[in-house]
Amino acid sequence: MERTRKKRYALWTGVALLAVLAVVLLWPRDGDDKSAGPGSEPGASSGQSSSAEPPAWKIEDGALTCLAAADDREDDLKTLEACTHQAKSEGIPLRLSEGEYRIGDIWVINGVEVRGAGTDKTVIVSTDPERGSIDLEGSGPSLSDLTHVYEKTVERGNGANVKNSVTVRAANGFRIENMRIDKSSTAGILVEEASDDGVIAGNTIENTGADGIHITDGSTRIRIENNKVSGTGDDAIAVVSYLKDGAVTRDVTISGNDVGYDSKARGISVVGGEDVTIENNRIQRTEMAGIYISVEKEWETADTKNIEVVKNTIEHTGMRKSGDHPNILVYASHGKLDDITFDANTIKNAVNDGIGVWGDGDLGNIYFSNNVLSDSSKSPTNFKGGNIHLDGNTGF
Repeated sequence: MERTRKKRYALWTGVALLAVLAVVLLWPRDGDDKSAGPGSEPGASSGQSSSAEPPAWKIEDGALTCLAAADDREDDLKTLEACTHQAKSEGIPLRLSEGEYRIGDIWVINGVEVRGAGTDKTVIVSTDPERGSIDLEGSGPSLSDLTHVYEKTVERGNGANVKNSVTVRAANGFRIENMRIDKSSTAGILVEEASDDGVIAGNTIENTGADGIHITDGSTRIRIENNKVSGTGDDAIAVVSYLKDGAVTRDVTISGNDVGYDSKARGISVVGGEDVTIENNRIQRTEMAGIYISVEKEWETADTKNIEVVKNTIEHTGMRKSGDHPNILVYASHGKLDDITFDANTIKNAVNDGIGVWGDGDLGNIYFSNNVLSDSSKSPTNFKGGNIHLDGNTGF
């Protein structure tokens, strides 16, 4: 009997020891369920194991480098948002390394400078054709040295801005430089909501569903310089003011751009605006006028005043077979258009007339001086209205 009790005691003792050993082996170590993925700061959790997600960023040389897993075909938007938020809170630029980053919705950049490794190295791919815009907001946001492309596009349809390539909303001091924009369901770059003090320079913009670059909604003090814009679904570069905006888009300089190349509408247009300078641009092969200065009842646009068009080359535009647009068209169907100056431009090889001025609106003073016009398929000039002032022109 005593021997039996001892055996039972030894058996239960062994079972207890095995249970304690199992608990010790299976008990989770500190940090096994922690990670430093998007939204977590590197080093914020202690005891990270090798199975934890890698940190979302690192900070070195005064900039935050985003560590999104480029080229993995996964959606990177949450990581990019976390990096953008952290860069803003640190007050430092955000750098994107070489690779392809995929975003399935709008990426908002508020007051942060974002720079890639080069247009041939850093590529942002929007995977939703209906919601793929990169939005710039706040004070001093910028995008540079990267490519933004839509994986696929849809028809322009309602023209919603969420399917632009880049949309600037109520931003001041913004910059968009050395970007390549290839395909968008609507505009390439659209600036709205009274954005001001912006620079759009050195970009290549092609194959957009609407305008290549569109400045509107009371935006002011914008410089558009040295861009190449081709194959757009509407105008290559447009300045537009609608009466409903309540403010006129003004103080815009459009300089040194190379535009057209089978764009579906005009090359450079001002359709409601004031104090706009168009200088040293090259415009060719557009379906409608190469340069278009107008006030349109059709779209309820504001008056157009004080526009200077200087030292541009406009060649072989107005290509649409059903149209009659000259290389340069000044047109008003309502409102007032006044103080429009064309100086030292080269206007050649027009599909229709070289220059046209017409419309039922109030066409005021229009000045042509020192322009050279040649080889128009129809008339060199077709002036049907306005107070036309001519001085020192050739070929008129």
